[in-house]
Amino acid sequence: MLDSSMDSSDAAPDDAAGEQQLSRPAVPPASGGQGSLRSDWLQRAGGTSQRRWLLAAGIVLLVLAAGGAAALLLPGKRTVSDGADQGQQGTLPVADERDQTKVSVSGLSGRECADAQRRPIGVMLASDPINRPVSGFAAADMVFELPVLVSDVTRLLALYQCGRPDDIGSVRSARHDYLFLAEGEDAILAHWGGSYHALNRIAAGEFKTINALTNPYNAFFRKSNLPAPYNGFTTYENLWNALQKLGYRTETTLAGYSFQADPPPVERGPAGTLSIAWPGAFRVHYVYDPAINRYQRYWAGVKQVDGGLGGEPVAPSAVLIMQAANGPAEGPGGYNDVDIEGSGDLTVYQNGRVIQGRWEKNELYKNDPVHFLDESGQPIPLTAGQVWVMAVEPHIGVTWEPVSVASPLPAGATP
Repeated sequence: MLDSSMDSSDAAPDDAAGEQQLSRPAVPPASGGQGSLRSDWLQRAGGTSQRRWLLAAGIVLLVLAAGGAAALLLPGKRTVSDGADQGQQGTLPVADERDQTKVSVSGLSGRECADAQRRPIGVMLASDPINRPVSGFAAADMVFELPVLVSDVTRLLALYQCGRPDDIGSVRSARHDYLFLAEGEDAILAHWGGSYHALNRIAAGEFKTINALTNPYNAFFRKSNLPAPYNGFTTYENLWNALQKLGYRTETTLAGYSFQADPPPVERGPAGTLSIAWPGAFRVHYVYDPAINRYQRYWAGVKQVDGGLGGEPVAPSAVLIMQAANGPAEGPGGYNDVDIEGSGDLTVYQNGRVIQGRWEKNELYKNDPVHFLDESGQPIPLTAGQVWVMAVEPHIGVTWEPVSVASPLPAGATP
């Protein structure tokens, strides 16, 4: 067993890296205006002609002042005096009174959100029937789904960048395959323990993670309505707080994937069903709905919804099938090893269309992301929205079957 204090060396001073708050640019305060006329000026003016001249000058000043006030009421760029009448130069625009939020695009999903350059957080999530509906899937920007046994039970890695849910779980143990996937997407992995292959690498300092066994800054908690080990949960804000206080880098270095907008309805393919023949409770199929250009996900024939978002459907915009070998890992424990480094065949399902290509991940460079390439070796533009990636063994059946709009579900499926 590994020493439970193995993550303590990563701790940073308390609150050393609090979340930065965006603010509007500071604007210099307005000056005192044009200055008041000296009180003795009129006293020195004498004679009727002088008083008439003063009256005319006063009228001119009133007109100019009225014009200036009207200009302030008209739409357009407002300005504030910075003392130019006192020898200083220029005027500055008044800041827009709307909140100035930094909006950018996630490199994992193509979604727009505030602060999309945040470093992604990955969470190991269960697929066990006792945990369904699992919380946190609908909000994920990208999901990787792999078997954690040979040709059997799957486990999932949900990556969050723009999606920031307040209920994620159940959180499960890490496997070494997912460490390399998370590292390639520049994500900090959150997990509840792990296989000895994974924990040994983490303890050796190869990967930085947020481990529920040490529960830094109370990032994780257990729910009372489920038995252990199925009751471990977290939230995005808890994990983001822990990431900062552990001293981890907060801005991503991931260049991100290429994305495209939803095509017009006339350019989308017909409705259809994509089926992945994992055994029993872990078999998956997707029903493509061209009206919304999304792939509604089903688990063992049951429509998958999010357990923490009021039953929001889990419906990615693109489903990617990576062909990858899977065999027993060396050593005790009965763990497996999925070949998610190197290259292999790839099929992309998006917009009702099927695209053939290859996936690649440099096995000599753990920070290399998985690349999704067409048959000419160019990156495939993905439809913006949730991206769901499945590593499937070559002997597991994968079928795409166009169906009529009137009968979109395969036999035995629950709408």
